[in-house]
Amino acid sequence: MNYMKVTTSNLLIDLVTKKKSTLQLEKSEWCDVVALSRQLGFLPFLYHISLEENTFSLMPKSVASQLKSAYYELLKQHDSINWHLAQLRKNNPSSLKITLLKGAAYIAAGKRNAAYRLLSDIDLLVERKFLNDAEFWLFINGFAVSVSDEYDDYYYRQWMHELPPFVNSKSGLIVDLHHNLLPISSKRHINASLIVDSGTELEEHYIVPSDEDLIIHSAVHLIQDSVFDRSLRDLCDQYWLLTDYIEQNITSAQLIDRAIKLALGTDLAKSFSLMSEVLNLPLTDEESDFVKQSLRRKRLWVLEKRCYIIMLHQPVKSEWRVKHHVASLYLFVKSHLIKMPVKLLIKHAGMKSYKRIIGLFKKQEKGS
Repeated sequence: MNYMKVTTSNLLIDLVTKKKSTLQLEKSEWCDVVALSRQLGFLPFLYHISLEENTFSLMPKSVASQLKSAYYELLKQHDSINWHLAQLRKNNPSSLKITLLKGAAYIAAGKRNAAYRLLSDIDLLVERKFLNDAEFWLFINGFAVSVSDEYDDYYYRQWMHELPPFVNSKSGLIVDLHHNLLPISSKRHINASLIVDSGTELEEHYIVPSDEDLIIHSAVHLIQDSVFDRSLRDLCDQYWLLTDYIEQNITSAQLIDRAIKLALGTDLAKSFSLMSEVLNLPLTDEESDFVKQSLRRKRLWVLEKRCYIIMLHQPVKSEWRVKHHVASLYLFVKSHLIKMPVKLLIKHAGMKSYKRIIGLFKKQEKGS
């Protein structure tokens, strides 16, 4: 079922799925696609496909210069991340075993999508029992917690699956230190050692999750995320990871089994369904059966899926209409209900609202 008219997202999706060539884009379409890709961190992707299609020299010069600049920015970013990871590895007094997640893992494992997008931070995972050692490890390497608000710091440490973001005092690089894929308060909280133990140690002290876990974590991140300006990027990440995985393994049977074992089959099934609908990913009979079995009792999935499709086709907030605000609100509440029980959510929302009101009063007092 096609819910949407042609949008800039449709054009970018057609490029991702190779339904359309860069040669077919008009100059006005290039302007829109470049603007959206910049928001998603996808400009390096456009550069790569224009080289693959031998169209780079044929595109408008203003577009070509932006794509080439983005490519050099990507190289610089990868060099910076690799340098920081090397320094962290050298200065690791407790010999902590660190698992790389998301973008950092894609780079370390040489995944195709690592060359397609820019990163906003790097994500690391340690088992919760090693959190104090890991926090000290980051501190002696020049990283400090960026959250100064006492309640926000408490909220992260008491309920979330990660500590507050750490920022390097010199380079500004942001590190998200995870101890799980899902918050402690979530009913679907899993044992992080399952991810660590099935990973591969590429370099001393650094572990990359299995290919199955990389895809599953990407699905979990999409389904539980409450920010939608880069959801399309996350879905495309899964698309590239999955298509490469199936090309290597022929079937997704092991991936499905792994998701079920981790009790995260629902997230993967939802991701499959969205990739099929938005990115026209053909599902095998086995994958279709898995999706049906996993979601048959999820009565609100039809509504949830419609909301995701609306948001995935329009990630630019300035272009939102009423339906986008309604869909984002529904998904925002849904994502928080995944993260915490209703009582905790009400308490947290009340505290955040109170602090926001107090902040507005203080701002008015300063201005008067």
